[in-house]
Amino acid sequence: MEYPKLRPLEAFPVEVSGKEAVCLRDPSNLTDKLVFVPYSVFQIIRFFDGRHSILDVQAEHAKRYGGLILREHVEKIVKELDSHLLLESNGFHSFLKGLKEDFRNASLRKAILAGRGYEGTPERLRDQLEGYFLSKDGPGQATRTEYVRKARGAVLPHIDFGRGGPCFAWGYKEIEESTKARCFILLGTAHGEMDGLFALTKKDFETPFGVLPTDRGLVDVLERHGGETLYKGEFAHRAEHSIEFQAVFLQYVYNGRRDITIVPILCSSFHEMLHKGISPSSVSEVSDFVGALKEAIREYSGEVFVLASADLSHVGPRFGDPFTVTKEVLSEVAREDMEMIRFIEKVDAEGFFSSVQRVGDRRRICGLAPIYMLLQAVNASQGKLLKYEQWPDPMGTVSFASICLY
Repeated sequence: MEYPKLRPLEAFPVEVSGKEAVCLRDPSNLTDKLVFVPYSVFQIIRFFDGRHSILDVQAEHAKRYGGLILREHVEKIVKELDSHLLLESNGFHSFLKGLKEDFRNASLRKAILAGRGYEGTPERLRDQLEGYFLSKDGPGQATRTEYVRKARGAVLPHIDFGRGGPCFAWGYKEIEESTKARCFILLGTAHGEMDGLFALTKKDFETPFGVLPTDRGLVDVLERHGGETLYKGEFAHRAEHSIEFQAVFLQYVYNGRRDITIVPILCSSFHEMLHKGISPSSVSEVSDFVGALKEAIREYSGEVFVLASADLSHVGPRFGDPFTVTKEVLSEVAREDMEMIRFIEKVDAEGFFSSVQRVGDRRRICGLAPIYMLLQAVNASQGKLLKYEQWPDPMGTVSFASICLY
């Protein structure tokens, strides 16, 4: 560990016991520990890039901030971070190898966030989700319907339930009232590193309500078109919440009333295409997978619903902006989000992507890839915004919406 190297982490300012600090979090959820470090320590670990030796770190710190830091102090920080699995090290890679082996041999994708991100028992979870439908910001419970409207797809949030629960409910009420689909293609946002742009899994998904089966027949169609390479990034499914949250809501809505299956697909970042100024449609890996999705939907014997699990803007210091989030910033974010949402309502994939590309993705649209893929693959002609929300944290605001496509 002479050349310590941090793993890809989220770092954002927080206040702990009245003192400013920095929170380090693993976005891939390989470890769920949050590590809080004082700014004085953060000024040291910012040099943990694998290129600076401990001696280099001491020299850089002295040059930039003045004062000598002892080698023993740096070594203690290295040891502490490594114990939390936040460094690239032999210990971390041994831990990761074990996780991958366990996941590869499992037939079931476990409910990673049950009891942490949402209630862990069926009874308490049912009460929690029902509360989002019945809250003052919620849509109320679904009513009996003759399916006058025919929903074919949707953009729904993947923000945590505590902040976005009622917005989820708006989308799921419309889904329950507007589709007879028994198969739901879930296009999730991959927040961590992933091999390839898309990752399939055949594993069934566990929730507190039971097991939600994966539609292996439809997955086999995708595999037939895309090959075994679609499983290269399968491990990313292990701890990714964007599909897990939708699985939980789907089982709440349909459990015991309609047998449903899912097709879990994680979508990695399209930001390289953004910065190159090109359309994803010009990348063969994207266009080939769009074709595979369309073919799988055509071959399916019943209705298929395509759902993008996607949040929208991420602004503020937590996400790298040099400003806190004010009412004026929130208003500007909402205005730009609405301009972007209009392209989603038109089911215009290229217009949607271009609207983000034109401004350099300055709002950091988290669900860029799954939304684009939804708009390319879904057999719909128009959409409707059901609910738009912002979580107005001055240090880091996230916006999200429920949008249904018909």
